Amino acid sequence: APHPVVPIELTQGPFTVEDARRAGLTRWHLKGASWRRMGRGTYTWVGLPPGPAIALAAIRAQLPAQAVFSGRTAAWLHGLDVPFPDIIEVTIPRQCGVTRRHGVAISRAHVDPDEVVQRQGHRTTSLCRTLVDLSQALALIEAVVIIDMALHGRLLKPAESERTVSVRAGTRNVTRLRRILGLAEPKAESPMESRLRARLVLAGLTRPQSQVSLHDQGGRFLARVDLYYPE
Repeated sequence: APHPVVPIELTQGPFTVEDARRAGLTRWHLKGASWRRMGRGTYTWVGLPPGPAIALAAIRAQLPAQAVFSGRTAAWLHGLDVPFPDIIEVTIPRQCGVTRRHGVAISRAHVDPDEVVQRQGHRTTSLCRTLVDLSQALALIEAVVIIDMALHGRLLKPAESERTVSVRAGTRNVTRLRRILGLAEPKAESPMESRLRARLVLAGLTRPQSQVSLHDQGGRFLARVDLYYPE
């Protein structure tokens, strides 16, 4: 059998059918074993190992220019300690006539230009907008986990969280956002610690101190506890 034709310009990342035509290939060529279909009209060379970067680039090629990655996908792009999602979340303007895409959850909402940033080469909702969106989409305790991550990693400063609430005063769901931020703790060091602390407080117990070092009567260090009630 003849060797497959693999244009070098198609081996760098995802490409469209039109890109393939410009490189001298047809749809018939793209059905060969050298190519992997990534979605509607989008392919990659099989020599490229699959991974988040390839998945995001392939989906970006299928979306309008105004689209931004959002939700859990944006959280991952911002460097929060969350797994790369199985379903990519994207927000597009309400007037965009985009239909469903395989492996993509599409939300239609307005995103201000100052709420869009570049992360890892992709248009992404800003961290504050991402946290606002997740505070509405996630269960209460899981939203606290995400806010804790952002505060502990110093990606979000307390002043920014206060400003985020103030600019949304009077809007829908701002009460829930205030409640989540009130439960957050910058010192939290793990999701399970955040979940336990939130459950204690929501159950009506006093809020425990976080990450407290304990010493004996001689001042020698004994341990550092995640959650602490002095009494």
